Amino acid sequence: MADILLEPVVLGDNIHLRNRICMGSMTRNRCIDNSKPTDASIKHYVSRAQDGPGLIIAEGTFISPHGAEWPHAPVMYNQEHADAWSKVTSAVHEVGGKIFFQPWHPGRIQNENMPMLKEAGAPVHAPSKVPAKGGKFRTLEGTPGYTHNITEIDDPSSIVEQFRHSSALAQQAGFDGIELLSQGGYLLHNFLCSHANLRIDQYGGSAENRCRFPLEVLDSIIEVWGPRVVGIKICPPDDYNDSAISYEELTETYTYYIKELMRRDLAFINLSRRGCQVGRETDAYFRSQPRPEGKELPSGYEPWSQFGHLIKYPGSRTMLMVNHEYTPEEARDLIKQAKIDLVTFARPFIYNPDLVSRIKSGLPFAMNDRGGRVNYGPFQDPNENYNDWPLHEKNQFHSQQAVS
Repeated sequence: MADILLEPVVLGDNIHLRNRICMGSMTRNRCIDNSKPTDASIKHYVSRAQDGPGLIIAEGTFISPHGAEWPHAPVMYNQEHADAWSKVTSAVHEVGGKIFFQPWHPGRIQNENMPMLKEAGAPVHAPSKVPAKGGKFRTLEGTPGYTHNITEIDDPSSIVEQFRHSSALAQQAGFDGIELLSQGGYLLHNFLCSHANLRIDQYGGSAENRCRFPLEVLDSIIEVWGPRVVGIKICPPDDYNDSAISYEELTETYTYYIKELMRRDLAFINLSRRGCQVGRETDAYFRSQPRPEGKELPSGYEPWSQFGHLIKYPGSRTMLMVNHEYTPEEARDLIKQAKIDLVTFARPFIYNPDLVSRIKSGLPFAMNDRGGRVNYGPFQDPNENYNDWPLHEKNQFHSQQAVS
């Protein structure tokens, strides 16, 4: 019987995907050429694209100078950045892959003493002057955590324009579409969360007002790209970067938000279940923590179970993608039940360059046996823990056969 995960599908109106398996966005800190992708980046994306995922979402890319804890994460705000990324997209296309851009603004999850932000003299922008709890800045002395020196955004339209400009550059760079990042405790998510957004203007207070800025950003991207090559990544139960909210607020905010997203006829909504207790972790670097008091979730909570009907219904043209610790077996079952359309694997793609081939052959995924440094470094060479992961021995044999 054919594997439903491996069925080709059409995303949007005419983006033909080889299968339903997507490689998720992952910050890796390998853009060591002034925050531009390098030959190592090209090799990484091409090696995964060659193995055949339906869609690759490129690592989150900052739309302006930043002070986040990723010194070699990419940026996209001038032509030289687009030119560097065009080498990645061209190489991915040459091996039959599809790749989306992910614009990113870190919001309050920054420190003004990080080198790029300090050199640029740019402020840490957020909806309100509410510092986030926690924060690690390994490249700064001591333990400064996230900044308390926040500049409240006076004119949100100026930030909307940064997103629009970055997304236009991504189009020039040859990306196939856009996935807007609206989770993780970053800027768009800051506006959504009532504890991070204390504004009393049209951007704060009610769920409608708190969703206004993210929707304005999304609309600016749609103006450039059109809706049918645009998706958005959201995580109602998120607990990352001081983002956890109560179940009551989660329900109110995301019911309104998703209904508004669906009015825009997007290509997909990527729904994450980070913050849920899923009973497994594929990487010891990331450990689920108990949710704060007053922000507990119902037992066995799954976002697709609560919100899936708002996305998948007769006549809907928007696909439902899911992510965070899914197994191929789970994904197959949900697709067969018509609950979801696409599944994203992220960290498993780090240590499984042949992840799609493993699924095709029924082989187990390799696990990370090298520790947390594989995600962000440090490293002596950017290829280290990036382009040096072995294929499964059976896939190595088939690869050698193909070469000979």
